Amino acid sequence: MNKVLTRPEPQALAVARALADIAAAQVEVCSPEASDDDYLHALADPDVALGVLAGDDDGWAVLQGCDKPVVLVPEHAHSAEAIKRVLVPLDGTDESAHAVAETVRLLRDAGSEIVVLHVFDRQTVPAHWDQAAHAREAWEEEFRARYCVPHFPGPRPTITLRSGRPGNHVVDVAAEHADMIILGWSQQLHPGRAQTVRQTVSHASVPVMLIPMPPAPVPRPTH
Repeated sequence: MNKVLTRPEPQALAVARALADIAAAQVEVCSPEASDDDYLHALADPDVALGVLAGDDDGWAVLQGCDKPVVLVPEHAHSAEAIKRVLVPLDGTDESAHAVAETVRLLRDAGSEIVVLHVFDRQTVPAHWDQAAHAREAWEEEFRARYCVPHFPGPRPTITLRSGRPGNHVVDVAAEHADMIILGWSQQLHPGRAQTVRQTVSHASVPVMLIPMPPAPVPRPTH
């Protein structure tokens, strides 16, 4: 039986129940005295599908120590009785799309609307993308065909495009359009890594599900 493992904080419990309804799972509540190690041990149970933590917890040790999705719930998050719309930021790589694909399919099949966000930076923004409507539409179709259809085929997700710092746009778009954010991440926190994840977790007003991405293969040396 699938379980959603949570700590007993009210906001985390509400999100755990909403996710359990979607996944036809059972909510399991840890003891308030459970340490991070205790929580990780419980999360490793094969019957546990994912974890939910309150955002005021120092959850990075848990996030880096497990291979399952974990949801962080901000203290000021709005009510999560139902997860009707989900924001899925994709960086334009198959790795990020593959990491979230199974969860996206589950949520969509349960009736949640999927909104895909892509943020251009200075190196990736197409020329005149914000001036030519037909070019923008063509780019959206190409992005959908490359990074959405192969990983979560079915109803076409809404594509939202922005340009600038990804973390800022993830937080802003989610505040207007989403009940939850889903992000694939590398579980690496050294300087220069996971900047979008850090900013999203720090400033989002909705729960953030972080899904571990498998490590990139190490290239073999050439002779």
